[in-house]
Parts: sequence; structure tokens; C-alpha cells
Amino acid sequence: MSLIIKDDSQQSKYPQLSTGVHNARCIRVIDLGTQRNEYKGEVSWKRKVMITWEVHNKDAEEPFEISKFYNHSMYEKANLAIDLTSWRGRPFTEDEKKGFDISNLVGKVCQINVIEGNNGKPKIQTVLPTKDEVGIQYNKSLVFSIEEYQKGELTVFNQLREGIRNMILESKELEGQSQEDVKEHGESDIDPDDTVPF
Repeated sequence: MSLIIKDDSQQSKYPQLSTGVHNARCIRVIDLGTQRNEYKGEVSWKRKVMITWEVHNKDAEEPFEISKFYNHSMYEKANLAIDLTSWRGRPFTEDEKKGFDISNLVGKVCQINVIEGNNGKPKIQTVLPTKDEVGIQYNKSLVFSIEEYQKGELTVFNQLREGIRNMILESKELEGQSQEDVKEHGESDIDPDDTVPF
């Protein structure tokens, strides 16, 4: 009797979003808190946010999901400000920069230009406005805030994937907490207000 093991990584690859421009809808805005970054031996802490879009796939029942991580900054050269300006088609006013609520992005449609990243996986290069039909939203809208979590609101946290929950728990704000500290709560629907322009 023999037991042969082989590399089947090429055969078991999940389908990936193709490169090019796709119509998409924002489905999640997740506050990741202040995350530790190390670059060339230098350690810094930066507030991060993750934005997730769904892209309908005509060959499958479920749409693709693709996320992009940003520094939590509206400085004009920050990637978040650049993508939001491109998406809106106009720059932010000085007043908007002082307090823009990014939770308003959830449910909004756009086009995303997807390229191949250094690791071979798809990544979002640009976010653009669109007037095209994007299709019916498939995934539940989620907005997560560290501040709400600290007040004891765990419903949205418990709906996030384990890897994202672990990342949030590693934030400076939640230092010392673990998955075991989090009690399970029921789900709640968060519906985006489509009448609020961003």
C-alpha cells in the first residue's frame, strides 16, 4: 500500500476576480483600529480601515469580494482621499476633510480597476464613479467601529471573518483582549441610507 502526496496548489485555486474594470458595490467599512507597522526596522502605529466591495460574477451564484486597506486619513495624498476623490469625481472641501463619515460609502456603487498585485492576487488600483447598473446587493452591509465595540456593541464584530477579528483585537485600542473575551451576540441588519450622498 502506498500513500502519495503531491502539490495540488495549482489545481485547487479558487477563482479570482479578473484584472480590468468592474462594476462594484461597497458592502463593508471596517475600522481596524491603530495597527502596528514595521518598515526597515522602524515601528510606527497607524489607524487603519478596510473597505470591501462585491463584484457580480455571471458564472457563479455568489459575487466576488475584494477589499482594500487604507490609512484612516483624509490628507489629500493619502490613498483613501485619492480613491474617494476619484470615486466622487470631485475634491473634498476643507469642511468635508474635517469630518467625513465613511460609513456612508456602504451600498454605494462604483467601478474598480483591478490589477495583479505583487503576490499574484488581484488588487484595486483605482475607484471610479459609475452610472451603470450593478445588480442587486448579495451580501449584508456591515459597518464596524472600534468605539462601538468598546461600548460593548459586539453584534457586527461577531459577523466578521476570524482573521479580521484577530487583526482588530491586535489594535492598540484593544490591546490585551482575545477572541475568548468576546461573547457571541445575535446578528443585526445594518441598512445603508441610500438618500445620503457621500
